[in-house]
Amino acid sequence: MIDKKLLFFRYILCSLVLLTPILGSATGFGFSTIENGSYRFQPMGNPNQPGSWQIERKEVGTVSRAISQEFIVFFSKDDPRYSFGKRATGGSPVALWGELQEMDVWNNNEQIVINPVSYNVSGSTVVFQFQSHPLFEFESKVSLPDGAGVPEISWNLRPKVDGYFGVVFAGLKEKSPSQLDFLYQPLIWSWKRFPEQAVVTPESYATTPAVFTNHHGATEGLAIPSKEIPYRFATAENSRFGLLLRTRDAQAKPMVMAPVLGGEGSYLAVGASSSFSVQYFLELGTWVAGADYLYQKVMDYPLERQNAMVSLNETFHNMIDLAMDDYYSGWIDEYKGYDYKFDVPFTVKNVSALHPLSIALTTDNQQIYDRRGLPILEYLMSREKYLYAINAFPEKQTQNPSHFLKGPAMELWEMASIHQLLGGTNTVFPKEMERLFGKSRQLNLQTEVSGASWKDYLARYLVNHGQEYLDSAIRLADEYLELTFHKYPTDFSTNAGLRDAQATFVNDYSTTWQELLELYELTQDPKYLDAAYEGAKQLSLWTRSTPFAPDQAITVNKGGKVDGIFPGRRFKADSYEWQEFDMTTRIQEQKVPAWHTSLVGLLPEQPGTYVYGPIMLFHQAGAMLRMAQLKNDEVLRRVAYNGILGRYNNFPGYYFTSLHTNVYQQTNYPLHPYLDVKYNAVFYNHLWPHISLLQDFLVSDAHVRTDGAVDFPSLFSPGYAFLTNKVYGHAAGSIYGHPNVRLWLPKNPFFTKEIGFNHVLGRDGENTYLVLMNTSDRFINDTIHLRKEVFKWDEGRRYATVSLGTEGSSDVRFVESGMLAIQIPPLGTSVIKIEGMFQESPFGVALPDASALPNNDFVRKEYTAASLGTITGMSLKISDYYKDIYVFSSATEAETAKVIWSYQLGEGEWEEISDEVYPFEFSLRVKEPHKPVKWKWTSYDPQGNAQETEVHLLR
Repeated sequence: MIDKKLLFFRYILCSLVLLTPILGSATGFGFSTIENGSYRFQPMGNPNQPGSWQIERKEVGTVSRAISQEFIVFFSKDDPRYSFGKRATGGSPVALWGELQEMDVWNNNEQIVINPVSYNVSGSTVVFQFQSHPLFEFESKVSLPDGAGVPEISWNLRPKVDGYFGVVFAGLKEKSPSQLDFLYQPLIWSWKRFPEQAVVTPESYATTPAVFTNHHGATEGLAIPSKEIPYRFATAENSRFGLLLRTRDAQAKPMVMAPVLGGEGSYLAVGASSSFSVQYFLELGTWVAGADYLYQKVMDYPLERQNAMVSLNETFHNMIDLAMDDYYSGWIDEYKGYDYKFDVPFTVKNVSALHPLSIALTTDNQQIYDRRGLPILEYLMSREKYLYAINAFPEKQTQNPSHFLKGPAMELWEMASIHQLLGGTNTVFPKEMERLFGKSRQLNLQTEVSGASWKDYLARYLVNHGQEYLDSAIRLADEYLELTFHKYPTDFSTNAGLRDAQATFVNDYSTTWQELLELYELTQDPKYLDAAYEGAKQLSLWTRSTPFAPDQAITVNKGGKVDGIFPGRRFKADSYEWQEFDMTTRIQEQKVPAWHTSLVGLLPEQPGTYVYGPIMLFHQAGAMLRMAQLKNDEVLRRVAYNGILGRYNNFPGYYFTSLHTNVYQQTNYPLHPYLDVKYNAVFYNHLWPHISLLQDFLVSDAHVRTDGAVDFPSLFSPGYAFLTNKVYGHAAGSIYGHPNVRLWLPKNPFFTKEIGFNHVLGRDGENTYLVLMNTSDRFINDTIHLRKEVFKWDEGRRYATVSLGTEGSSDVRFVESGMLAIQIPPLGTSVIKIEGMFQESPFGVALPDASALPNNDFVRKEYTAASLGTITGMSLKISDYYKDIYVFSSATEAETAKVIWSYQLGEGEWEEISDEVYPFEFSLRVKEPHKPVKWKWTSYDPQGNAQETEVHLLR
């Protein structure tokens, strides 16, 4: 017979066992495992080390790692004098401590290593207890969320004395840096570039807030959850955490410090407490797979953006209007360049002639060609460097400008693309490329351009199609891959940009992945695509990933004013000294969706200037979209969209340090005199590069959305630094198999009430094509009015439309009186062909088959007379309707007081133009391009002695 009292006792005992948390002990380990759909967390079984556990990724095989609950607590009774700014090896500012600004964290203050003495399990959380310390009480937890989420490690410190505390989670297993396959600590430590000191990256520089390694086929690391990153602009002073990778013994271990010793939240009085949490992640495969897992599963990186106040096309044309305004754009016609006064007063600077030349073609704008494209081309063909010093003492100025006309100031690939863009009929570019090939030059700052790299051989191939040049380009590109792709760099000497301390731009820390993508498109060799892909993924880690915008409205421009980033403006050419004055902008307080001001998706310019925030000159966006399509990479697609969409109505300036202003987003923001544009930096030479990158983004977006069915031929513009992108307009492409379609981006082509979609247009001489791209998550149903002066439609005529790329669509629609009904799915694309509607280009371009002039040659001659110098003359032709003559001398004001340029058109009368102000250069438009131009140059030295050249001929 069963004893009922005994049964009742057993029932009570079992209930107590089930309800009581499991204490860490030798007999309790079997019941201590916690797990979810992705991770299993279980003790190692050593009763003397209750903090030693094993963590396993369940769904990816047998990958597991040892992990402990080791923490290092820093303490200082006095202010440890935390600061930021001194640069570590490689160029990045880091956290510093003490009067001597010590950057090695292990050389600072008292440090107490602690490990737990016991633990208990409650549901999906393990709570670790630590022995009481005279300075503090401490507790940590490991929790697994439901589903497939990653483990969260949290801690809490309660001080027993007043003072400054810093807590480092150091529970991952250390590894030898030489055995790592990849590492990452923001901002600059990636590939295999291991920090030379145990430096701490504060939140303000943690573009992607994670630190990780890839070792033996798995990526392991720590990330900061979004809940720990408030929606505000992080600075060194208010950073809530720091990331580090180098242990005291020079081994590699991902670690997080929170709070940062001496930083925000570090000082704790008795009765206060400090808590923080991190996410642990483990992913099988390469570091690329690990980075994808970090973005998609750990961070849940969002697509935040869409068109905000205007379409991207309207922004594009607002910026063109600005760039064509001589006053507000900072254009100095006398020097054929843009005022560079923000950084170096009394200089001008240009980036690339390809940008305005391309935009002139795609927008049908002769004024852009005449007033910007051609003068910038002449500038870059003549100047020694991109930055030209107006005065004769460039050695006294910052950023190493040049005062000399010893050009061209462009890379060989740039010249090759210009040659193709202008129709391939101008001999000046191939001849100058041949002269400069193999010569080392400094075009920007002190960065060396070799002249014989794989890119230079490729440039020569693009001009003359000699197989030997392509073979050499491939051979040297393969050697480059051996140094950067098959064998990751371990130091900061792998390219000219990193060797020039003034440069160190964001792209210098990556690979030349955009150029490798161009090589892949030419050769279709997948090894170049794979290498380019890794470069793009590494660069994506540099883009700002947090804080995510909350799903709510925020107040911007509080108090009706916005403080500027800088204390004033510079007025001295030989220093970066500021002249301080009121940098406050008055602007109305307003409520806007938080995502409008989010900086997620933006890149730093370089480590040294990231203290001023990221930039919006995201030249890589178009290439990232194309890479996303080629590699089916959703993260790159989101990064590209986040970097571009809905950010500004006009030129936004440079650097951004606030999530609580939209002053730079206003259409009229740059439409003020220079000293009245106060929020951020103004670099007028960035105008055309910025316009060009928007064009590249629009065309690349259309290409990617239609899986390549919208396909316009491109050329590559290397520019300088990171100002590289594709340009268009030199040749016809296709839209869904319809050939001979030219890219067309006219201003205000139609009226619409919608701002949610962007567009790209095309025309083939008989029909017009519209590619409409919805950036919003709502269905767009609208009727647009095609402007008659743009589309040239005939009154009273019905134009049939065909929807392209829509399977089985038989819906026949018509355009009548310019009215066209459109429907675009959420985030979708609509491609429409309007049959019989065509436009003739008013630009007068006869590309790509512009008739070559016989002996359309180029003159360059060095004279012994100093007042003559080296004289160069060229004939530039883009149209069958005219040609442009440009002649200049390298002689400066020190050798020459006056020059006279004499010329004869055909058999006409000789005419003269004189110049008494350096630089000595002459431009002439010839409206009868078949007529040859004879010319000679006469110079007078300061003593009045004359020197004259022989007669030259340009056809």
